[in-house]
Amino acid sequence: MSKRKILDLQYAVALLFAPVFCFLYIKIYQEQNNDIFWLFSDLNSLFFLVFLYPMIEELIFRGLVQEYIEKKISKNTILKALSWANIFTSLLFVLMHFIYHSPIWAMLVFFPSLVFGYFKERYEHIIPSILLHSFYNLWYFSFIGI
Repeated sequence: MSKRKILDLQYAVALLFAPVFCFLYIKIYQEQNNDIFWLFSDLNSLFFLVFLYPMIEELIFRGLVQEYIEKKISKNTILKALSWANIFTSLLFVLMHFIYHSPIWAMLVFFPSLVFGYFKERYEHIIPSILLHSFYNLWYFSFIGI
């Protein structure tokens, strides 16, 4: 199987993990919105929470911070998949989420953040991480609400 097909399969798995991650969060934290389609009735919230915020966060964290750290430290990885730049960026991403989210949710954001950073590095472009982040937010806000 070519490298491109493997990456596409990995990306598909990452997309499929979004609802699983949200379901696990609901089970761990016992937080759920009864009206899972509220987001679609509020187009202003949909735009900000699912499109604009993920784009801004990815441009800042993966596009600026992660790239800056990549240039400053060696390209060493853990288990040939996670770079130190991705790990440090994900830790900063978690810290930022402590501002608006509960501590458990902020800490759980670490795992999707690693996935976003991984695909930014693998595809050498920011668009895959923006799309993943938007998709994760869509699931999160559909199930859990604001």
